Amino acid sequence: MTKIILDTDIGDDIDDALALGLICASPELQLVGVTTVFGNVSARARQARTVLKVAGDRFAAIPVAAGCGATMASRPNRIGRAYREDALPNQDSTCLPEEQLFPLDPRHAVNFLIDTITAGDGDIVPITIGAMTNLATALVMERRITKKIPKIVAMAAEFKRPMAEWNVLCDPEAAHIVFSSGIPMEIITFDIGKIVMFDRSHIDQLNRSPRPLASRLAAAIGAWKQAHPHDPGMMPSLYDPMAVATLIQPDLCTWKTGTVSVELAGSHTYGFTTFSQSERAPHLVAWDANRDASLDFYLKRILAF
Repeated sequence: MTKIILDTDIGDDIDDALALGLICASPELQLVGVTTVFGNVSARARQARTVLKVAGDRFAAIPVAAGCGATMASRPNRIGRAYREDALPNQDSTCLPEEQLFPLDPRHAVNFLIDTITAGDGDIVPITIGAMTNLATALVMERRITKKIPKIVAMAAEFKRPMAEWNVLCDPEAAHIVFSSGIPMEIITFDIGKIVMFDRSHIDQLNRSPRPLASRLAAAIGAWKQAHPHDPGMMPSLYDPMAVATLIQPDLCTWKTGTVSVELAGSHTYGFTTFSQSERAPHLVAWDANRDASLDFYLKRILAF
């Protein structure tokens, strides 16, 4: 069983909730905590605690710690309303009332990361599926935890399109710190999420399910879609769930080994990522994915949980 901490910006794009659901439905993983990052981290923590509560009593008391709402970014943020620390995530309406949820961990997420990783046996894997501000700050505050992290799993970066991927663009400086830490990393790119995408039939399966977790995820998808009325046909891309799925079943993707770098200087390429392939390098990058096998893996677990 692999011990993990999920670091997430859950509540806006739907894939974070789908990823947390997959963690709960995967007996190979032991979730020791959830940390929230970027914007309204308290509201994001409420969403995470809601998913955990619905998943059952053994998940409801897993610590959830709110973290960095602001970022290390050295330039004015260019990604709009999601940066505001008072803005509610679009899935907030699907959260359970606070009195039904296990209390928020009193520690800041950065302190939670440092405390938990330090107390561990060098076997806790952070999974970052949002801006990397919490983990980067932890690495800066307590450099010794570097030696206690066996690897990092991240949904971040893009190499096949000329763009800055969202989780990197939210905080390029933080991403740079994490990518250059020397810790081995397994990376799911933006491209993988564009390959592994739900269609209407997959949402219908969740909607028809009587199981509490599937029903809650279906409700979150509904709120997410209502927040994007300009694109009624928009379907969930499984960016973040693939970070979880490949930790369990790596052969869902094909991989390349090399070094990922973050562009911090370019006036038009701030937050872009580059990849230099090399067999003696710390980064394992998912380069392609088996869509059908990945969707089958995801839905079988959620619908059976």
